[in-house]
Amino acid sequence: MPWYIILISALGIVVLVETFLLIRLSITIFKFEDEITGCLDKIDLSYKKIAIILEKPLFYDSPEVREVLNQIGSVNNSLLEIANGLARIDIEDSTEGD
Repeated sequence: MPWYIILISALGIVVLVETFLLIRLSITIFKFEDEITGCLDKIDLSYKKIAIILEKPLFYDSPEVREVLNQIGSVNNSLLEIANGLARIDIEDSTEGD
């Protein structure tokens, strides 16, 4: 059997394996993107609810209650930073394709 037929067969097998792996990786990336989008929606909903809670006046003057309110504000800021960071990545990726 000529050497070029063996070489073409080997390269064909390599191409098939690479195609399979590329499709599998693409499916994984799309699933990950869908999960991130779902998480961003949940973070946005939580952010809105926390913002409404933080706008209400505090009638109890306990240091513990104030600390809880401060921690909620900290979590609120963290959620906003995470959402902004993920959105920034998404915007950068979409502008690179143009």
